[in-house]
Amino acid sequence: MKKIVKLLFSILGVVSITALMISPAFAQDTEDPDDVENFQGTAYNEAVRLTWNAVTDNVGVEGYYVHYGLVTVDEPGKSYDNIVDVENVTEYLLTELSNDTEYFFSVVAYDAEANESLRWAEELALTPSESAGDYADDTAPTVSEAEALNKEQVRVVFSEEIVLPDEDPQDAFQIEDDDLLEPLVVLAAEMDDEDESGVSVILTTDEQVEGTTYTLTVTSDIEDVSGNPINSGTSDTAIFAGSGADIDEGDSEGPILIDVEDVDNTHVVVEFDEAVVLSIDPSENFVIVAEDFPTLVLTILGVELIANGDDVEDAAALITTSPQSATSYVVTALDIEDVFGNEISVARSSGLFDGIAAGDDDDDDDVADAQAPADASGLAAEIVEEAGKFLVKLTWMKSADVDDVVQQIVYMSSDSEEYDRDATLSSSAQDHEVSDLEAGEYWFKVTQKDDAGNESEGIIKKVVLAKTGPGIVGLVLVSLGLGRLVNRRKNRK
Repeated sequence: MKKIVKLLFSILGVVSITALMISPAFAQDTEDPDDVENFQGTAYNEAVRLTWNAVTDNVGVEGYYVHYGLVTVDEPGKSYDNIVDVENVTEYLLTELSNDTEYFFSVVAYDAEANESLRWAEELALTPSESAGDYADDTAPTVSEAEALNKEQVRVVFSEEIVLPDEDPQDAFQIEDDDLLEPLVVLAAEMDDEDESGVSVILTTDEQVEGTTYTLTVTSDIEDVSGNPINSGTSDTAIFAGSGADIDEGDSEGPILIDVEDVDNTHVVVEFDEAVVLSIDPSENFVIVAEDFPTLVLTILGVELIANGDDVEDAAALITTSPQSATSYVVTALDIEDVFGNEISVARSSGLFDGIAAGDDDDDDDVADAQAPADASGLAAEIVEEAGKFLVKLTWMKSADVDDVVQQIVYMSSDSEEYDRDATLSSSAQDHEVSDLEAGEYWFKVTQKDDAGNESEGIIKKVVLAKTGPGIVGLVLVSLGLGRLVNRRKNRK
């Protein structure tokens, strides 16, 4: 026993010294928000209304996650099928549910550092039905918070989904400098496109004074989707500090076609410098014509987005074509956009490749290819901890004697038995990142897949993610039988 105590204090001493060496400038918010209390709900026709008390946090609550599904979560390790980020509100109407079906609900709070409530809110079981009637909303919306995004933009969050006036919506918002009592002119108001719940508005203002306290007031011209207006003098204001940050203009450049790689007689990979978005019929996004024979056009039989050589998801297209000839082809990308809606430039949308004639790609035309490609080697993992979550950087070496690989697939498992696909990569990729992981054990597998659909067994790497700093003490206590682990967000009160 003395040896165990001595070992424990030795480790505690190391942890204490390490903590003293950490500069306060690098301290992070590691404290969880409180658990959600007074979680209640009412079932309606194809909908449920959920309410809860506001939660406190040492820094501030950023929002809430509503979890729900068809199976109760009654023990550690289980989770709900669906999750909705409802932003920083304490009331939410969940619609498009099936009548006469029992649903189970819970909610947790989260802060800006992605810390979440330690335990689920007490679970609710609700069954929507036609006889329950439609939800009749007679509650006026309120202003939850306001925050300066930069020196010319302010984000306003409401307690529920709201509707802006059709004409001059900016006139429904008034901002005043608390010190000088002078107005800050609101130039424009529009719904936040990134907020699917419809509770956020982005205001464009005159340039703010950094650090100055402003008071925002919303007029009764703002209504919720049921037509209830904001009540004057009742939670229609919010205070925020002015920002001096410049506006992030965002991506205004279209994607660029950077490389074309022929795979075999009927496959070619086209790589872009960023993720792209294809049309409803992707075959219309590409034209492949022989460089010296304009009438020789390859038929596009299929297009699948994969990662490019830099491991950027959806930044390469694996194209299945009609059989090629031994000639040079020009690939042209048409009407392709990036995720910001920027169209590809005509001057940077084409590339050349040398076609592979049938029989020249080392395939036996008389015998179906049933041989899986050889596996890559040297799978390694680098672990980076960020704000309580983990980033795993995988790297590997391609096999030198594989020339028919068209895809590489990365799988992930939490039990080494059932693997889920995490990413589909190009044949040239040699690295991949998996982010936002919780502490625990994970298994990663990288396989090779050829154009005949044969997939290798894969190389596997086990990774153990453990929190550093004070968390080490907890792990030591468990290993000595003097403590116990707490399953975050999956325990019941």
